[in-house]
Amino acid sequence: MKSLPSNVLPLLKVPQGWLLSLAACLVVIHLTLAERTDDSNFFGLSLLVWYAVFSLLQRQWPKLRWQSSLGASLVGAGLISVFFLRSLSSSGNVGVTILPFMGGLGLALFVSGFQGLKRYWREFILLGILAIPGELGISILNISHALALVITKIVGFLLWYIGFQVAVEGNHLYFQNGGIIINDACAGVNNLTYLVKVSVIFLLLFPLKSRKKCWLVPFVALVLAFFMNLFRVTLLAVLSPSYPGAFEYWHEGQGSFVFTLVIVILFGSFYLSLLRRETT
Repeated sequence: MKSLPSNVLPLLKVPQGWLLSLAACLVVIHLTLAERTDDSNFFGLSLLVWYAVFSLLQRQWPKLRWQSSLGASLVGAGLISVFFLRSLSSSGNVGVTILPFMGGLGLALFVSGFQGLKRYWREFILLGILAIPGELGISILNISHALALVITKIVGFLLWYIGFQVAVEGNHLYFQNGGIIINDACAGVNNLTYLVKVSVIFLLLFPLKSRKKCWLVPFVALVLAFFMNLFRVTLLAVLSPSYPGAFEYWHEGQGSFVFTLVIVILFGSFYLSLLRRETT
């Protein structure tokens, strides 16, 4: 049996040490569940959200004071208990998406009670982003089908302009030796909502001084997501007739993740340029 190091014992005696241990446990459980889902974008978004949450908490950690009440502590304990119980039976993205907000609210009640919740409004927005399903834009805006038709026409024109023999009919592209269907899922609404979520995370983690630029950020995110999806669909249309293996790789294989990575890098570079301009 080995004894604990002397520098670890004082940390375990203070409430902050137990709080950090509990928070780390909740994060590990959620990331484990997020990795098991079929949505790789959700796992990457979860990593980004948890990083942003702990970065914001680190800024106000020296000023943190325990002012919770018995009722708030009981409610917080109940939420965390539900978190652990729900994590044992979570199936699909629905249960996994709501767990971070539930656990974060429970921890905040432990520390600051009901009256101190307002100081964590940024953290709650970040955790709430994970609870918003990517299909929300499809169900509310109902633009997937119209957007798919627009993308089909644009892709058909681009392919015709560069020399391909292509015919456009609705959301179908016909070539001499085959064709593809650009359905509603290919419209890229999920990517649009995903990058808007990323833009909100950036705005909360690295706030801008200018309100005009704050409104510009999500607009640029939408434009980048649209043109990246347009490039993706054009590439798939070129590969579909003659290279079915490459089509599957870039459509549903690991190659599909490259587009998400590239668009996040482009958006991050744009946001970094805004920060540098304000600094200078």
